[in-house]
Amino acid sequence: MLDYTLIVAPFNGVITRKLADVGDLAAPGKPLLQMENPDTLRLEADVPEALIGNVKLGDKLAVRIAAVASEIEGTVAEMSPAADPNSRTYLVKLDLPGATGLRSGQFGRVAVPVGAASAISRSRFRRDSAWADGIGFVVANGHAQLRLVKTGSRIGDEIELVSGLNSGEQVVTEGVSA
Repeated sequence: MLDYTLIVAPFNGVITRKLADVGDLAAPGKPLLQMENPDTLRLEADVPEALIGNVKLGDKLAVRIAAVASEIEGTVAEMSPAADPNSRTYLVKLDLPGATGLRSGQFGRVAVPVGAASAISRSRFRRDSAWADGIGFVVANGHAQLRLVKTGSRIGDEIELVSGLNSGEQVVTEGVSA
């Protein structure tokens, strides 16, 4: 009967929760401990039904976790085949690579692609021009034409253009005053 006193785990890991105390009766199927492998963490995210069509098994998605300075690339490992009827979201599970500072239970955000966005280099916007206010000039038929431009996010050296400028249009950057 001494063989039954040894508890062996199927993998190397860390005990994260103890579910039984000394003197408790151990019964078949009753968990004693909860273990995790810190090298194989997973992020679970609820993706709205409007965006689930943009996610596929094996996709690599950007994951942001506040405790980790850099962005992590997660791989879609599992997707729920049916939506939660209350929230109309689908459960998506992403496998995360080991990263310094990454621990079980941390909150993360996953970036789901929603479509292509056009952007322009911030160097094309002059400080003394009115581009920052959503007004600028483009070249049309050899003449400068006034345009209302709606800008979005600023990421690095680029500004997202939401509307008002089409791909391939020439932007006037010299000789424009606010």
